[in-house]
Amino acid sequence: MSILKPLALQKALGQGNTGGVYASLLLNHSGCPIAQAIIEGEKPAGSIATHIWKTHCHSGDAMKGGELMEYMLIECDKGKVIVGGAAQYVLCLFARDNVESGILTTKFTVLRDFLKPALKSLM
Repeated sequence: MSILKPLALQKALGQGNTGGVYASLLLNHSGCPIAQAIIEGEKPAGSIATHIWKTHCHSGDAMKGGELMEYMLIECDKGKVIVGGAAQYVLCLFARDNVESGILTTKFTVLRDFLKPALKSLM
């Protein structure tokens, strides 16, 4: 039986909060936070990002050349959001608008790949 360690998970999520990334959230598919690391004073909308991801995946638009889409990068007026699946959960990173998309995508991929084995053991 596997147990989720909230403090270790929050610390791992916090590793991505550098260079303009101000929030990293791990949510269930309903948009409820499992763990989060947010720089003080910021207010990301993780449940909205989760809903967009969930709706997109269920609409069939997530299929790209027969493969399931790994993540979605959304450019907003006040920044960028990257959202995607991490095992049975949804991982979201929120960044300021001056963060390069490639840097944000790399941070997301590294964090997701780091968390995936531990999250899969909870299934």
